[in-house]
Amino acid sequence: MWSILKGEWRKLRRCQILLVGIVALALCPVVQYGSQLIVNPEIRDPNYNFVSLFANVIWGNTQIFLPISLVMIGGWLIDRENTNDTMKNLLTVPISYPKLLGGKLIVTVSLSLLFGLYSVAVTVLTGTIAGLDGLSAAIVLRQGVQVVAAAFNTCLVCMPMILIFGQMHGAYLGGSLLTFFLGYCILFFKSGFLLSAYPFSAALILAGFDMQAYNGAAQPPSIVLALVGMAAVLILTMMILLLSRPGKITGNNKKKKGKKGRGRRRA
Repeated sequence: MWSILKGEWRKLRRCQILLVGIVALALCPVVQYGSQLIVNPEIRDPNYNFVSLFANVIWGNTQIFLPISLVMIGGWLIDRENTNDTMKNLLTVPISYPKLLGGKLIVTVSLSLLFGLYSVAVTVLTGTIAGLDGLSAAIVLRQGVQVVAAAFNTCLVCMPMILIFGQMHGAYLGGSLLTFFLGYCILFFKSGFLLSAYPFSAALILAGFDMQAYNGAAQPPSIVLALVGMAAVLILTMMILLLSRPGKITGNNKKKKGKKGRGRRRA
């Protein structure tokens, strides 16, 4: 397993798709702060500070930027083995296919933690340049832990989509868009069972995010239901992982052109 993890990290260092997450998470605090500048003065928050910016970033990351980035990158890690015709070489190694996919998921989860730390740094930089108030070591530590925890939980929620669309040739881009839609749906769940049990909502609740203050939830979310929703995602991930089988590997056979020297021309 350790060899698989090292190999996947080396692949990530060489691939340009990693820039998707780097750029997306850098844009998140900029977009969130910029939205405060363009809204009508009547609805603008006059007390917008670092705490507000961090809350916006956690919401934006979970709803849009992380689902797109993680499914695209994680799906690419799986899809590239078939695209580059390297899966047939990996299958000769004495390791099961589910374990191979599990190694790719572990790398994606680790990447989500790094993305969380990166998002904290970019948020502090954006808020400092914008001149926001409320920056302190305690705020950065408390809100930073929440950003990283939300990134980790969001990655767990995205794992079924990574496995499904990563194993469908060239479908990880469509999978990232579908996951973005699923993440965007948390905007509409303000009460009832789905407020807490919906996986993307559960990711925020378990990270300590205040849904009532930000999402306008009509009732306090239930941590028990959030745990149930997250457990359902993990069970689904495990089922997909155990039932996964390598697809049929087909090489790109070049068509033979006409045979040379079929016969001699008669004089």
